[in-house]
Amino acid sequence: MSILEHIRRLLGRGGAKNKHKGEDTVLSYTEAGEPQREAEILAFLSAEYRRRRAERQPLERQWTLNADFFAGRQNCAINPDSGEIQQFSPEHSYEEQGVYNRIAPLIETRLASLRSLSFDMTVRPRTNEAEDCEKSEIATCLLRYAGQAGDFAGKKDRLLLDCELFGTAFLFSTWRAGDNGDEEGGLSYTVLSPYSVFPDSLYRAEVREQSSILLAEVLTIDEIEEAYGVRVPGGDADIYTLTPADSGAVYGGFGTALSMQGQRAENCATLLTYLEKPNARQKNGRLIVAAGSRLLWYSDLPYDEIPLVAVKCKDGSGQFFGRSVIPELIPLQRAYNGVKNKIHDYIRAVAANPLLVPEGAIADPDDLATRGLPPGEIVEYNAERGRPEPLSPAPLPAELRYECEQLATDMEYVAGVSQLMMLGKTPAGVTSGTAIANLRQIDSTRLALTGENLRRAVREMAGIWLRLYKRYTSGYGTLLIAGANAASGVLSFCAEDINSYDVEFDAENELLISREAQRQNLLTALNAGLLFDEEGKLSRAVKSRARRLMQLGQAMDRTDTDELQLQAAERENAAALTGATLTVRPFDDHELHAEAHRRFLLQARFSYLREKFPARARAFEAHLFSHMAALSQGNREVNDHGKTNG
Repeated sequence: MSILEHIRRLLGRGGAKNKHKGEDTVLSYTEAGEPQREAEILAFLSAEYRRRRAERQPLERQWTLNADFFAGRQNCAINPDSGEIQQFSPEHSYEEQGVYNRIAPLIETRLASLRSLSFDMTVRPRTNEAEDCEKSEIATCLLRYAGQAGDFAGKKDRLLLDCELFGTAFLFSTWRAGDNGDEEGGLSYTVLSPYSVFPDSLYRAEVREQSSILLAEVLTIDEIEEAYGVRVPGGDADIYTLTPADSGAVYGGFGTALSMQGQRAENCATLLTYLEKPNARQKNGRLIVAAGSRLLWYSDLPYDEIPLVAVKCKDGSGQFFGRSVIPELIPLQRAYNGVKNKIHDYIRAVAANPLLVPEGAIADPDDLATRGLPPGEIVEYNAERGRPEPLSPAPLPAELRYECEQLATDMEYVAGVSQLMMLGKTPAGVTSGTAIANLRQIDSTRLALTGENLRRAVREMAGIWLRLYKRYTSGYGTLLIAGANAASGVLSFCAEDINSYDVEFDAENELLISREAQRQNLLTALNAGLLFDEEGKLSRAVKSRARRLMQLGQAMDRTDTDELQLQAAERENAAALTGATLTVRPFDDHELHAEAHRRFLLQARFSYLREKFPARARAFEAHLFSHMAALSQGNREVNDHGKTNG
């Protein structure tokens, strides 16, 4: 989803007009106290965009070079004088300039390992009190709903790829406004490439340290008009696209590769979105949207913070943008290409079958040099001048082969992977199971730095989500979560239910502690009796985590009828808040239902229900008494008079 669509959802489809009274309206004041109108705001945005882009231009060149090398266009470099990416040619025309791309498989191996990370999260309760524990469960359900509804699993692939290519990717979250009050709002988020994000300073590492963030996106004037109802002047704009480009000569031919190159797009305009967090001069912050020479939106920032999270491959000390491993691989890749090309130059020279021809021995040596020596060719020569003989080339130096292998190993080391991870085979001489297990653990540990950066960013994004839910939820909201049988299939919540932003992951970092090791630790704890209560039973929380870890959740759900009974009781608890009719059914497990309903009676949600809707509270209490009566009578069937109405 584009920045345009997110900002449009933020403002509401019916609110895409200027939120000020005209060009002469004073919108803000400078630090010197001078008034700022529309013209001054547009000039300010234009100047900021030029400044920030000029400061970031060296980084953009490096990002483009990273993408080029990943795509296979590797006979290029950044010109230190002009700063542009230029193609270079071999010193001699006969030299090979082939590309033997090892960066792509190395990055793809890293991506495959990083995709194994689990991002399921749980909100820790603020205190150990039962009410706070219940609220943390509600907040946890909200996080999982937001991840599923926004297709975080699908966005994760693009997030990881941008992070690996450019060193940084961004997660931008917004609260979707309803359409003229007819549609309920909700959480929305998307992945942004670093090309779209311009910080106030490149030397403040965190988003929260930035006073403002500028987002830029090149769009057609028709797209802008559709979103804002304003026709802005169009022109040419720079965009980055994958374009076929020359990748070098291979055995006398030419190859092509997809390259990240800048192009000029016509009839377009750059949409600028300026987010300024609250400060001494702008107490509520600012949200400014402009394109071309038109101011499309001006208002306070709808949030207490800039809802943007940076996901970094590797941290750079004091740097806003992270670092990719590709710049460290590029010199090794160039050297690897050079050695491979020298080997192929040698092979080509030998295959050409060069001849030593005495002067004057052949009537037309130029013709022989042009056509070569095809199989079965008859060569006439002057015996008095001497006989042509094949040139005996020197043997290929073993150092070339060794250097090629060493460069491949060095690239694997820099990328944080090994032959075990890439090819599934161990290095020469490594045969014992313990050594192989240690090598696998070392590989995972070297990737764990990037994995921890990813998990930290996702955890920070989860905190933003919870704060957005708390700020924009009015009254009670209802969400359908997970599926028909989930314990939280219908979730009713209010802003007061969110009182903790302390988020933790359900599973350990799989790159530090593999899933197999976590399973083994679970089995060891079970055998030692560490997870059983005083009665020798496993709690449902331990069972739930064990099912997730053993990946047996769906199979257990089909057979655990107690779990299904508890899920049905929780749905009844949620339905009581809306005043729905509750029925005691003959096949209900009255003991489990009564336990779940009594737990609900002790929660703050029921206190709110009793205060605001006493009739619904009395109906729920009558429903509970019906279960208790049926339980005391030996689970005898309850007839239709057991229905209670809210």
